[in-house]
Amino acid sequence: MSKTEAEIQLHSREIKELERRLLAETQRRELLSRGPGDLIYFAERALKLRPKIGPLEPFRFNRAQNALHEIIERQKRETGRVRVIVLKARQLGVSTYISARFLHRIIYSPALRCFICAHEKRASANLYAIVRRFFDNLPADIKPTTSASSQEELIFAEQDSGYIVGTASLEGAGRSATSQLIHASEVAFWPDVAAQFASLIQTVPDMDGTEIIIESTANSFNDFYSLYRKAEAGESEFWPVFLPWSLDLQYRRKLDANFEMAADERELAELHDLDI
Repeated sequence: MSKTEAEIQLHSREIKELERRLLAETQRRELLSRGPGDLIYFAERALKLRPKIGPLEPFRFNRAQNALHEIIERQKRETGRVRVIVLKARQLGVSTYISARFLHRIIYSPALRCFICAHEKRASANLYAIVRRFFDNLPADIKPTTSASSQEELIFAEQDSGYIVGTASLEGAGRSATSQLIHASEVAFWPDVAAQFASLIQTVPDMDGTEIIIESTANSFNDFYSLYRKAEAGESEFWPVFLPWSLDLQYRRKLDANFEMAADERELAELHDLDI
């Protein structure tokens, strides 16, 4: 290689490095300006998600998460607060969406507490792990400092905001805490849904800006079923959100050439607008 060729290659690498730095600086400035008011933009630019297979990747909303986001944002515009009860299929990313939503609020809003509560200790720990992964991988420019960090709480010093993690128990979920944001997970599997739910919502002030999101897969005809039916009938402040498995394209599979739907399958396909 001649000296001239080597100089050209070096110059080319320097230009590429300069372009990379300029792009990174532009993205940093856009995140700082757009991030506080745009959850979808914030999630894709600031949050890292562990996919079902492979390394961490940017968090881009799927169809179910987009559908839930639209409903929640509409309720917030109309009522000033969020009260939704989500009946969901498995593996739609509902808990991941809620984790991103509440972290976004806590980072940019002072004096907010989020209570995470699931039906068992391991499930609560798994939800908290999503939050910790998001937090640990935040860009340095927006990552808050912590004043407390453990398996049961994560408190951000300057914002005086953070998380408390608990488990639905017979003594009452979150009875001693005051929270502005609540993620109640797999409520259909709580030991005493009626008593624990009543205890939990009493910890949230009846004020605009507060958010309670209840989500669960189905578990027969229990008190969660009753809560959801009341929401459907307009007998509570909660909006019902049904997220079926058909929203997730990963539930699709190729069919054999000789496949034919049975009569009951055809009825279900017509009822729910499903293709073969």
